[in-house]
Amino acid sequence: MAIKNTVDFSVDVVGELTNNSYVGTFVAKTKLSMRETLRQDEVRRQILGVNPQSAGEDAQRVAAAIAYLSVHIVQSPDWWKELEGGLKIEELNLLAEVNNKCQEAIDKEYKKLNEEATKAKGELEKLPV
Repeated sequence: MAIKNTVDFSVDVVGELTNNSYVGTFVAKTKLSMRETLRQDEVRRQILGVNPQSAGEDAQRVAAAIAYLSVHIVQSPDWWKELEGGLKIEELNLLAEVNNKCQEAIDKEYKKLNEEATKAKGELEKLPV
């Protein structure tokens, strides 16, 4: 039983403001090192500025999404790189879609691992003591 190191996910989004089409496949890490976890928080705080706790709810959500993606995404379409991992996005719906798809793909792997663990536990409980 082990979780995969990476997962793939795809997006096919039309921007609400520009009507640009964004299509592509991403590869994301399923687990982070402590350094990467700390980096995620650092990126979030950098985006929000001097007093991150004073930022509005929308700004906090955007910063959290960009920070999450910055440490999880390891391969992305060229357009994502051009958008500097979300920092230059004009389309909130695009950021939301990439973030949601990434989280869903990672969550799916953890659910699989949990199901395998539950099954293994059930098998162990059947064994005579």
